[in-house]
Amino acid sequence: MRMGSSNPVFKQASSYAYVSDRPVTYANVAIKTIILITIAALSAYFTITNLVVAEGFSWGYIIGAMIIAFISVIIGSRSVRLAPIFGVIYAAAEGMILGIISLLYASYYEGIVPTALGTTFIVFIVMLLLFSTNIIKVNQKFASFLVVALISVIIMSLLSIFFNLGSLYYVVVFVSAALSAFFLLWDFQRIKDFVDSGADERVGWILSLGLMVTVVWIYVEMLRLLAITSRR
Repeated sequence: MRMGSSNPVFKQASSYAYVSDRPVTYANVAIKTIILITIAALSAYFTITNLVVAEGFSWGYIIGAMIIAFISVIIGSRSVRLAPIFGVIYAAAEGMILGIISLLYASYYEGIVPTALGTTFIVFIVMLLLFSTNIIKVNQKFASFLVVALISVIIMSLLSIFFNLGSLYYVVVFVSAALSAFFLLWDFQRIKDFVDSGADERVGWILSLGLMVTVVWIYVEMLRLLAITSRR
């Protein structure tokens, strides 16, 4: 029996987990994830070199891209047929957001972007090794812990914003960074569940979309974490 997922994208994928003669594979999900990450990287590069440099920074770009990315995740996670299209749209919109955010961080902290990218890759590899070697057990209790931890981080974030609790912000960043890494383990488990069940290969786009959402989260947290350590 499958465990429920904490990732809303993977929750939707469960609706399409029927057995197929063309089942999804690990390679299938990996290739699709690489495609989405490549599109995001190209979008970020284009945003920095053409949009921001030519027209200057504008919060309108970020807000507009965030709206598009959010809508794309919702649609892409609910339709196998539309998942490839909106997965690409999400990657392009997210690339614009990450490009601008990375540029802002780089203007204050030299070398932070390459370090954040490298750290994100290392976190991914470490979590994959922990999962494949079964050092950390991914079960329903683990999922419950993630949900409680995520709610706690959200509450702490709101408290630090509304009550201007500077020290609490540091705690939120460290906890959120660790939590984003642990969510990777849960994502890996969900992908394994679908592969083992012989689900149709079209689900691969939904799975890769969900995995990319977590990877983006980790990268942003690495930027925030490195910024804090640089200041200190």
